[in-house]
Amino acid sequence: MAISKHIVLISLVLMSLMSSIELAVVSGETNITLTRLPLGQNQTGPEVIAFDCKGHGPYVGISDGRILKWRGHHKGWKTFAVTAQNRSDSCDGLSHSPLEKECGRPLGLRFDKKTCELYIADSSFGLMKVGRKGGVATSLVAIAEGIPFKFVNGLDIDLGNQVVYFTETSTNYNRWEFMKAVNNSDKSGRFMKYDMKTGDVTVLLRNLSFANGVALSKYNDFVFVAESTGSQLLKYWLTGDKAQTYEQIPLIGRPDNINRTPKGDFWVALRMTNSIKINHLGELLTTLVSDEIVNPSDVSEFHHRLWIGFFDKPFIYHT
Repeated sequence: MAISKHIVLISLVLMSLMSSIELAVVSGETNITLTRLPLGQNQTGPEVIAFDCKGHGPYVGISDGRILKWRGHHKGWKTFAVTAQNRSDSCDGLSHSPLEKECGRPLGLRFDKKTCELYIADSSFGLMKVGRKGGVATSLVAIAEGIPFKFVNGLDIDLGNQVVYFTETSTNYNRWEFMKAVNNSDKSGRFMKYDMKTGDVTVLLRNLSFANGVALSKYNDFVFVAESTGSQLLKYWLTGDKAQTYEQIPLIGRPDNINRTPKGDFWVALRMTNSIKINHLGELLTTLVSDEIVNPSDVSEFHHRLWIGFFDKPFIYHT
């Protein structure tokens, strides 16, 4: 049953009034209904929310290695894909376990809007993809510079240049050991690109502090990369005089996933504080305030709604 709550979007600068019209945000405060979509029995951890090339969905990756597709209130959720090549039913219901090495753990999800293929950042198996009909995902790359992946996390796709940008949170710790990475101030994260034409992988940045979400700009001239324990975003330039350099954008809280809005702004899911929307300069536009939205892993804007995912909850929210 859908549960309605209220969230408050507080406009912090004049520009937010323009960028938030689609969500019925006005000056000051406004109440918006928040609806909960439970995942079902023994299904938890919808880290990221995605929609396919036809706008169908949402799709979520959950903690036991499956990717689920929402088919409406009458049909509910259905398994769309899995990342483990020989997945068994014993994986069902798995949560936060070393068995992720056998069952998989899909984190980042992005659809190729031309081919409808789904690209997946699986923490254990690396960068993968699956066709529009779903099924068992195919491995694209599981190693870079001779170092096998342990904790692949976020991704985004540059369709024009046929490149996938993605992160590895740590080369020292697996996903289920993420608190060790946090407590030990691990700085072994990597930001990489995968060439869809050649299959080559290039490491663009190293020694990152819990590398996490990735979001490409509207004009493909830069990409935001989240450093969770560094409490900042890196603005990595792809073109122009600043190409292959980056700027640091400090934040309050720990950023998780980043999603570009249809207008070119960015929602940043934040832990330990309220999630925010920023513009391409990193300037604050809007703060998302709610007692219900605590430590989200994903905030995205689609179908004129906000969609909120959580890495450890058995539901998602939407407005």
